[in-house]
Amino acid sequence: MRLFKRYILVLLIGMLSHSLSAQYVGEVGVMGGVSYYNGDANSTTPFFENHPYGGLLLRLKMSSHWLCKFDVSYGSVSGDTENFPEVQFPHPASFEHSFWNVGCQFELNFFKYGMSRWDKEVKRHTPYITAGPSLAVYQAWNGNRVSPGLAFGVGYKVKLAPRLNMGVEWNMHKLIHDDFDDDEFGNGYLTDPFQMGHSHVKNNDWYSCAVVFFTLDIFKRRGVCRLYD
Repeated sequence: MRLFKRYILVLLIGMLSHSLSAQYVGEVGVMGGVSYYNGDANSTTPFFENHPYGGLLLRLKMSSHWLCKFDVSYGSVSGDTENFPEVQFPHPASFEHSFWNVGCQFELNFFKYGMSRWDKEVKRHTPYITAGPSLAVYQAWNGNRVSPGLAFGVGYKVKLAPRLNMGVEWNMHKLIHDDFDDDEFGNGYLTDPFQMGHSHVKNNDWYSCAVVFFTLDIFKRRGVCRLYD
């Protein structure tokens, strides 16, 4: 009887105090979808001239709401002024090329994301917003070009199983350089087609990506948690 009481006492103390529990603080996975161009040859229509886009991603959990995402992806973009006859371009121009994207973005989950039978605040799904720096590597007429940029977007993810996640995400990438839509001859028709002068705010090129992703929780950590974790 004394042993039983001692066991109950230890159990109650453990339930009321912190205990060590396995936690996953990272995600690794794949993504696939489409990429498209926004710029002088297409300034109004999203999801126009879509091309296949895909890559790998790694997320690191910083808190119950904040994450840091690293991704490497590959896609293509194209544009043609003849697709928009309502715009009177001084010169007809078109282009198409592939690019690599390397990004580091911070994500903010709207809900406390995960799976728990005890914590009512934890949701198996959450919308989120994301923003951070990115690099685009592409072939310009005079060689490889590396253009820094800023990416931002929105997403929604669902936990399919304790370690399996699925989601959708849409990102827009603003580039610092303005030759993303230059053709193979480097004539620069789309750099400043209306001769209005270059502006880092107005004239720089954009590309967008819409993807579906699957990730697996990794990096198990023995950390401090409460009973509901």
